[in-house]
Amino acid sequence: MSLEIRLIKNSEYIEVNDFFNSTRNISGPAKKISRGFTQFDWEFFRGPDRQAIYAGAWEVEERNEPIIIGIQCLIVHKMYSSEGKYLLAAKGEDAIIDINALIKFRETDILKELSVLLIVECKKIGVEFLWGFNNLPATYRRLGFETPFKSYNRVLILNPVKAFSNIKILRAEHTTSGKVNIAILSVLSFLFSLKKIFILTRKQGFHINFGIDENKNLFQRAVLPERLLFLLQDEKFLQWRILGNPYPVEYKSFQLLDHDNILQAQVIYSVSNKTAFIEQMLFDKKLDRKVVNFLLKRVLKSLKNDKIILVRFTGYKNNSINRREICLMKNLGFVLTGNGEWFTFKKLSDTIVITPEEIFFSRLYKQGRT
Repeated sequence: MSLEIRLIKNSEYIEVNDFFNSTRNISGPAKKISRGFTQFDWEFFRGPDRQAIYAGAWEVEERNEPIIIGIQCLIVHKMYSSEGKYLLAAKGEDAIIDINALIKFRETDILKELSVLLIVECKKIGVEFLWGFNNLPATYRRLGFETPFKSYNRVLILNPVKAFSNIKILRAEHTTSGKVNIAILSVLSFLFSLKKIFILTRKQGFHINFGIDENKNLFQRAVLPERLLFLLQDEKFLQWRILGNPYPVEYKSFQLLDHDNILQAQVIYSVSNKTAFIEQMLFDKKLDRKVVNFLLKRVLKSLKNDKIILVRFTGYKNNSINRREICLMKNLGFVLTGNGEWFTFKKLSDTIVITPEEIFFSRLYKQGRT
């Protein structure tokens, strides 16, 4: 009996996805909802830049078929800087090791072996750093990653009665006092929203459309003179991530344009099961705060009219642009529900000077499964 670690072959994709659906993740049991092969194919092999780099570990025994016991993947994306430069980065996904294999091959760090193989492949094509989101900071530090910060989750209640059970799922409290706290949270958020959202004053000199347009120029105007990076969202990316997304999630957008039809602001959100999620916000830095609030209130009022029960938001504090978003949401009545996932980061070259604080984040950086 031996262990074989290599890149996945085309003929093994279905087997790999079945393993994903059936195997216990290193962080706990796999989700009950299965990922179909169409969704797997979209996520990893039909991306806007190139197919993902996917590695697997097999238990090999003479006269028997090899058995897959672990997988790990890196999705390569283009990043774009506020200075107009492009670079490649790779996002980690699908790090799963069979719990029995961890015991059987306890003298081998399977996850590390998979990671080493993926890093070699990334360096071949010029990937400059790795990044991702997860709840296993100690594991990723062991693999040589930094874990510099966590995200922050906030929620705005639009229907306190129907939202109560939803927030119970988001939070860990199951005691009587915990349920009381959730109820208070729901009511306070709802009352705050009545005061903040629905007082709407129309702003002259702008008009709104509902497209989802390329936004790299808007990103530059949103962050300059700061030096930041963001995930390039050109036509190919938006077609893949939003329009071609096979999951049951609906994406919508509010865009603010001036008299010359130049994009000044963009708010993209998703809707699933009467719950909305603010996916990303970008605002030209020259926009007046009142204009920014006007657009955000238009979005939230539209969600209220569509019978959405609550709106969720994930924010970061790693740079001034992301911190500003948290402030905007807080002022509109979004209340904190707790910390989210850890951000992981690893340079692949000692010569690059990029830091995690220089990356602008949004929920569009996630995989769009929910």
